[in-house]
Amino acid sequence: MDGPLPQDMLKSELLNRLAINLDTAEEFGPIAEVWVNSRTHQVQGIGCSAGGLLQRQSRRFLWSQIGSIGRDGVVVKAGAQIEAIDEHLQDCLPLGMVEIWSDHGDRTGQLFDYRFDPATGNILQYLFIPEEGSGLAPGLYALDPVAVISTGRRRMMAEDAALRSAPLIRAGLPQPPEPTAPRSPFERLPLDRLSLDQIPDPRQGWDAAVKTTRQAQQQVSDRLQDQRQKLGAEAQDRRQKLQAEAQDKLGGLLGNVKKRTRHLRNQLREAVTDATAGLPSGPNLRDDNVPTIDVNAMELWPEDDLPSERPLYRPPNRPENRDNRADDRPRHR
Repeated sequence: MDGPLPQDMLKSELLNRLAINLDTAEEFGPIAEVWVNSRTHQVQGIGCSAGGLLQRQSRRFLWSQIGSIGRDGVVVKAGAQIEAIDEHLQDCLPLGMVEIWSDHGDRTGQLFDYRFDPATGNILQYLFIPEEGSGLAPGLYALDPVAVISTGRRRMMAEDAALRSAPLIRAGLPQPPEPTAPRSPFERLPLDRLSLDQIPDPRQGWDAAVKTTRQAQQQVSDRLQDQRQKLGAEAQDRRQKLQAEAQDKLGGLLGNVKKRTRHLRNQLREAVTDATAGLPSGPNLRDDNVPTIDVNAMELWPEDDLPSERPLYRPPNRPENRDNRADDRPRHR
């Protein structure tokens, strides 16, 4: 650190102080948390809460980036990368509401504060309030970091003998420090020197925020509509492309079928032509050298080969005319 530093200070004295950028004189916000390495018992960084109307993003800084600590604020050299800061503070804890437990399994008290050296960040004392029934009188007690066995986000484990022999710092129940109200941008405006027409109207900021929200909503709606139309056009193109491909494949298949049918028809025609090549046709269909048989349909063929079962019926001979029959009758005298 470059500027003057106090000999020691409490965590509660550091909280809510304004963190200011050394390069731009812009504020990062009030200090909201102090990050501690629970194994080395050393302050490693701070975290700033960027509240207010601007709604900026919260930032964290390494303790080595602290340039100086004053009565009203802390000067920060914001040169380190955010990734490097997060990697350096990944094993650290903010040490907020932490319970004090003994290694005998007794809940002894509650962590109230701790005192540290700003030059090195080393924690000098943990300050805790005892629980009722712990055997300690009400007050504020100090615990040496050497007696701490382990520390988590909700509990701190310490040696039972060190807790029972912890020195009393202040008798009675200490009052927790009152949190400072979040700073507003209007607190830095000389309102007593400004006329009423120069004071910013909060409604203008609200109207601007509503307008911005509506514009963003309209932009999102337009973007979704464009995306929907684009997807519809792509689907239409894809459907037409698939339909064209299907027609091409069907046309090629029908062409192959036609070609195959034409080839088979030609083969069949050639086979028929080869088979009927030796047969007479046209005027050569009749050959006079070939004997023919003339058959009369009215001619009766005797069945000489078949024996007759009964003689053929022959009708009796009748006279040729009636006059001849009369002459044959006997005459009466």
